[in-house]
Amino acid sequence: MDAEEKGTGPGGIERRVGVGLRLKLFGFLLPLVFLLIVTVTLVVTEVTKFTLRRDLLQRGAAISRVVSLSAGHSLLAKDPLGLDRLVSETRASDPDIAFVSIRDASDIVVAHDRVTERGKPYRPVPPLFPQGTFGDTRADEVVRDGRRLIEYTTPISFAGRRVGIASLGFSMKGLETAQRSIRQRIFAAAAIILVAAFFGTLLLSSFITTPVKRLHQGVLSLASSETFQPVPSRSSDELGALTRNFNRMAETILAQKTSLQKKALQLEEAYVSMVRVIAASLDARDPYTMGHSTRVARMSCALGRRLGMNEEELSHLERAAIFHDIGKIQTPDDVLLKGERLSRVEEEQMKNHPVGGTEILRMAPFLHRYIPVVRAHHEWYNGDGYPDGIRGDEIPLHAQLIALADAFDAMTTDRPYREALSTKEAIDEILQFRGTQFSPELADAFARMVLEMPPTDDTTLKSMAL
Repeated sequence: MDAEEKGTGPGGIERRVGVGLRLKLFGFLLPLVFLLIVTVTLVVTEVTKFTLRRDLLQRGAAISRVVSLSAGHSLLAKDPLGLDRLVSETRASDPDIAFVSIRDASDIVVAHDRVTERGKPYRPVPPLFPQGTFGDTRADEVVRDGRRLIEYTTPISFAGRRVGIASLGFSMKGLETAQRSIRQRIFAAAAIILVAAFFGTLLLSSFITTPVKRLHQGVLSLASSETFQPVPSRSSDELGALTRNFNRMAETILAQKTSLQKKALQLEEAYVSMVRVIAASLDARDPYTMGHSTRVARMSCALGRRLGMNEEELSHLERAAIFHDIGKIQTPDDVLLKGERLSRVEEEQMKNHPVGGTEILRMAPFLHRYIPVVRAHHEWYNGDGYPDGIRGDEIPLHAQLIALADAFDAMTTDRPYREALSTKEAIDEILQFRGTQFSPELADAFARMVLEMPPTDDTTLKSMAL
């Protein structure tokens, strides 16, 4: 699993940020929308409940007043048939009417939708909740015969004289049914609105965070040195202005970055050229090692190319080979140019040149990559080398290649205390130390490279082109 799949690469961070911001916005907006819809639903439910109850009260009071006005003449004329017809028609006019009663001034029922109540005294019941008055009509919530009713009481007057009372009962079951039906519809509508709000909030969150996500992608692209593409900006709000300003800033940064890279490359090339001059000057101190660093670089790169190294690796290998003996600039001439074998003390002085080269390269930060190679080019495969005594794969590959080329060039070059070995003798010497001084695989590859070359003299071999 790579870094991006784990969420640690630029793509993983981008997804995490995009999703995280969207979820945060969604989590912030959805509760607000939910709270708003619930509040509106409750308010609408209560308003509807109040409106239905008010309409029922006003309707009942109006019917009660109509009965009162219509019953006055019949009550004075002692017309029981007219009163019965009035009660019957009123009862049939509205299914919510539970009873209609007309009584005279002595509170005796003279007309009722139930015949058994006629001629009996009116049975008053204590009100549970007074519902108010509508002109001369009083409305009370009562429980009569086991049913909850709104009972209206309206005096019957004729010619300014009170002649009786009209009572009308409205069942609350119809009101409760209507309220329940309205409430269910409101809740169903609220549920639909909530679902729509859920997806709408998700869409809104995505709409708001998409420009932020694009801006974040642009930042990641700019930070990771990828090919930068201007972030699209189609809005004219503050976020659009921020995006356009970011694009201008990115263009400025990239232009400055390109300029700095060119200057850094020029500075690096200048420093490398200077070190090349120093290395050539160092080689020139000893007529026997003239061109040594250049020959080692060429042979190292030839072996590296056979091993499949790319051009960038070969460039680093060449520079490391040029620098490999730069530390000898600190070695005194009486040791470096001595015409006979060195004493033990002089050998120790000579062995300090890898450390000296490390110190010189450390002065330039962009040459630090060559320090491990320069320091380790005299390390042995079995750990008997110097200065650190590392072994095997602990030795950088470039250092192992340089060590082979360095040894071969040293053995095939005349010295004051010995003549140069032939190519075959030098290869035999290298193969003799495979597994001790040199990596067996690399020693064999180097030997094959040299022995497979067309027959030529040693001078041509040591000056072969890359």
